[in-house]
Amino acid sequence: KRGEDGVVLINQERCRAWRMCVTACPYKKSYYNWHTGKSEKCILCYPRLESGQAPACMHSCVGRIRYLGVMLYDADKIEQVASSNDKDLIKNHLDIYVDPNNPLVIEAARNSGVHDSTIKAAQDSPVWKFVKEWGIALPLHPEFRTLPNLFYVPPMLPGMAQVDGDGTYNTVSDELFSPIDNNRMPMKYLASLFTNGDTDKVREVYDKLMAVKQHRRNITVGDLPKDKVEELMKTAKMSATAANAIFRLTSLATFEERFVIPPAHREESIEMLEATADHKGEAGFGFKEKPARGL
Repeated sequence: KRGEDGVVLINQERCRAWRMCVTACPYKKSYYNWHTGKSEKCILCYPRLESGQAPACMHSCVGRIRYLGVMLYDADKIEQVASSNDKDLIKNHLDIYVDPNNPLVIEAARNSGVHDSTIKAAQDSPVWKFVKEWGIALPLHPEFRTLPNLFYVPPMLPGMAQVDGDGTYNTVSDELFSPIDNNRMPMKYLASLFTNGDTDKVREVYDKLMAVKQHRRNITVGDLPKDKVEELMKTAKMSATAANAIFRLTSLATFEERFVIPPAHREESIEMLEATADHKGEAGFGFKEKPARGL
């Protein structure tokens, strides 16, 4: 795991093709390359990150559903959070992330060697908004207690409808937006992925997402009962300002808003490993031959 950005890598020089990492990885991210005889995984395009570019998959994502940003966390709480009981695990996992706009957090980050550019990136981070400010993104498999900085917004069905032969517009369900309980993906299954089986937490997220949908429908089309929309917004504890902000970031966000990547500051991170003067004379050019099978 790289100290400067937390990207997990597989050392191709040390890999002996035992493939134990493939079966042991709880997230099923590593795979075995039979051509080279080495295990491989997504490297989050760290050479691109070092130059301020978004990873290739995020850059080329047609649906524009991927976001990348900085999250500041309290490293002293890692062991405590990983040791939490099942009931409090998801709450403690999310509580480890601290508010980058808090003056005390900013001061502590500077004292810990975090550069001002990284703090500014954390303040503008779309991930912070999804996870903490709005609370609509959840971690993957928190029960594994590896505390990954990877979050997902649960999926929703689109408005299901059909046009009859006489031109009338009929929804497939009783309402234009099918109720949460009618999701094709069971609530228990989503809870097993994101909240260690806590269906109430998943429902809380879906209430917010449905509130945003109906709020925006009411603004643009105005064919929904106003009292029902207000009741849904109240149930989800969602303000109109937050709903509009969620709509803006998920539907109309610019490239710079989706990917907030700070300078890598590798000149500082290398100091954690070795003397910088020695590194300059010993770094070399890395691999000159491709990894390949053979004796």
